[in-house]
Amino acid sequence: MSASGVPIGAYFFALSVAMGLYLPFLAMYLSSVGLSEAQGVQVQAVVPLMSLVVPPLLGMLADARGARIWVLRGFTAASLVTFAGLAFTGGHPAAIMIVLAAFAIARAPLVSLVDATAHDHVRRHGGSYGRLRTWGSGGYFIAAIIAGVLYQAVSIQLLVPATCVALAVLVLSAWRMPAPPRQRELGLMREIRRMLHTRSLWLMLLAVAAAQASSTSYDAMLALHLRDLGHGQGFTGTLIGIGVGTETLFVAISARVLARFRPERALATACAVAALRWLVISQTTSEIVLLLQAPLHAFSFGLYWVASTTLLRDYAGPRASAAGQGLLAAAVAVGAITGSVYGGALFAHGGGPLLFRCAAASAALAAVLAALHAMAHGRAGQLAAAAPR
Repeated sequence: MSASGVPIGAYFFALSVAMGLYLPFLAMYLSSVGLSEAQGVQVQAVVPLMSLVVPPLLGMLADARGARIWVLRGFTAASLVTFAGLAFTGGHPAAIMIVLAAFAIARAPLVSLVDATAHDHVRRHGGSYGRLRTWGSGGYFIAAIIAGVLYQAVSIQLLVPATCVALAVLVLSAWRMPAPPRQRELGLMREIRRMLHTRSLWLMLLAVAAAQASSTSYDAMLALHLRDLGHGQGFTGTLIGIGVGTETLFVAISARVLARFRPERALATACAVAALRWLVISQTTSEIVLLLQAPLHAFSFGLYWVASTTLLRDYAGPRASAAGQGLLAAAVAVGAITGSVYGGALFAHGGGPLLFRCAAASAALAAVLAALHAMAHGRAGQLAAAAPR
């Protein structure tokens, strides 16, 4: 990795550490401060709700003004301040909702902005997005292992201060990224209109939304499902860590994989593997089987995410990169909201088995949509190649 890529890799690392410290355990933390399981999942839905609007609009603004790094710095600092507010809510659902809404606004554009920055860096300086993204996978792996053991040994109440430490490192990483001079990008709206008029893009975004609805069950409810099966927070952290560890190894070689296996086909494969994975989780109580399915995280998240961001990079082009990744974030948010709202009700009604069976069905739908996108994308490429020049 070049020296100019180190701050981007460090940002991926710190962001993923923060997410690994709170995301798998937030439902459990909210339960510990008095919210019901269904309330906890529904309160969390406010986080992706903000991603419906904030990343696309902010991405367009950042592209138009050439101010992507400055926007990233400001919203990173706001994420730290707002998440710290959870320590002062006193367990009141309304106060928690307000604080998480503020945090959601601040956090919503971070992933899309740093993904756009990473793809732009690769375009200018070489390397691969996967190598940069590996730092993030490694950070999540470390956090998931440490968090499960730490929260079980001490208290789940450590979630807020531990996450704030990681967010403070994230702020420092953002300020280490070089910010180019701000300038207006002429013709940006023409690029965005071209992207939005591409029909195959919408099939791809529908597939992403359906896939994300299914994986939200894993992100938000796995810890509660494993608790109901009699497993402790240490086992949960180990299970997540194994999954993220294999994902880290896969993402490191993802550039070679996508060079041989086109990203549109990779997305369909990732969704099909996710459907199988959620079905296995819904049917088993065995520790061994649960541990054996964990490496499939390399497909259900690693391949899924690398393929999705690569496709949006190609659809958007270099001038509208932040807007394109923001559109991807909005599709992810649609799925996450759907998964959060219905996931809590499904878990309350039939526990983890019902929830993960429904997640498998959603991932299977995503695989069908992604396969249709791959066919449409292939036809569009053939037509473009055959067009007179």
